[in-house]
Amino acid sequence: MFKKAFATIAVAGLLVLGGAAAASADYPSDVTITAGDATLTVGQSTTVTAGNLGDRTAVSFSVSPTTGGSLSSIVLASAGSSVEKSVVDGSASATFTADAVGTYVVSVSDAEGTLGSVTISVAATGSGTGSGSGELPATGGTVPAAFIWLGVGAIGLGGIAVAAAVARRRAAGNR
Repeated sequence: MFKKAFATIAVAGLLVLGGAAAASADYPSDVTITAGDATLTVGQSTTVTAGNLGDRTAVSFSVSPTTGGSLSSIVLASAGSSVEKSVVDGSASATFTADAVGTYVVSVSDAEGTLGSVTISVAATGSGTGSGSGELPATGGTVPAAFIWLGVGAIGLGGIAVAAAVARRRAAGNR
């Protein structure tokens, strides 16, 4: 009996202390990131598409300028530097419009990390190249409910202020 217990404990100890671990593998990502046009002039738009996304439900497109500038969403100019898009049939797309000269890296990521990126160059209109700072704003995306309620509250407070001013003028005119 003692020999069987000792053998069982020895085998268990070897498995625990012997470096046994869950199997893991670092598989390369098969996600493809493409831009409709990677060289733009100011005012032009391009669509960045992430393909082969499999069973992911949403991805985030973010822009990092390599020469000045920042991402400015048309919907929420100060909300952040990324736009979240839903995955439909294994792909997601976001449209970016060039506002100023610069070089930008558009990265696509999900909850697990960065899936890939593509570089977009923006030149001045009518010239081959340009330099300076600029923006490559994302178009579209979703508007958080907090921003909607902030706008509703601001309109409501403005209406109260106008009504108070009108009442004050009427009261002053009746004297």
